[in-house]
Amino acid sequence: MGMPITVTLSSVGTSRPVNLDWESGRYVSFAVSSTGSAYFVEGTLDDLQLQATPTWFTLSSSSLTASSSLNLYIGPLAGIRLNSTTSAGTLSLRILQGIGT
Repeated sequence: MGMPITVTLSSVGTSRPVNLDWESGRYVSFAVSSTGSAYFVEGTLDDLQLQATPTWFTLSSSSLTASSSLNLYIGPLAGIRLNSTTSAGTLSLRILQGIGT
């Protein structure tokens, strides 16, 4: 994955999932920009192209509300998405995946 992928969400609920390359993924960095909404960033180990109903888990221990944050998940992920619990504007999730052995 060369350029970051951006996903936006402007209502309560989940964003579209972003399919990641779990076979060669070493880490996933993601940044969220928010205007005060409460949200979780969720990941899955299920391949989104093979699993119709993937199991999602939160990548943070509590709901986030910061106006911006940069996070790093070490280890392969097959997918990532935003889950907004309150809506106070637009959320933007930018994802960049590292490739390596």
